[in-house]
Amino acid sequence: MQPTRDTHATLVDLLDRVLEKGLVLNADLLINVAGIPLLGVNLRACLAGVETMLKYGVWQDWDAAQRSIANKERQPKRAKEPISVSELIPEQNTPSSLYRKTAAEFIINEEAKIQDER
Repeated sequence: MQPTRDTHATLVDLLDRVLEKGLVLNADLLINVAGIPLLGVNLRACLAGVETMLKYGVWQDWDAAQRSIANKERQPKRAKEPISVSELIPEQNTPSSLYRKTAAEFIINEEAKIQDER
């Protein structure tokens, strides 16, 4: 049996066939300098439609992980520990808040002195 070539195939036909059947590329790359291996790359790439990938089990782990992440995002978030009062009022004991308190007290005292003088 001899392979035949269809001269009327288009890019759309090629893309349709690749997405339907799938394409797997395996590549090993090793870079040597003076006989010493410096860099090694092992590449495996799959190109196919989502339905084809799921059909052959390529994306089962990925699909399960994505579904579990989506389920976690849908669940309401619960507080891990009770919130303390100091967290609700964060500037309770900071120097700037103490300055504001003393400034407010000073103004109140001065207004009271003015009222007493009248």
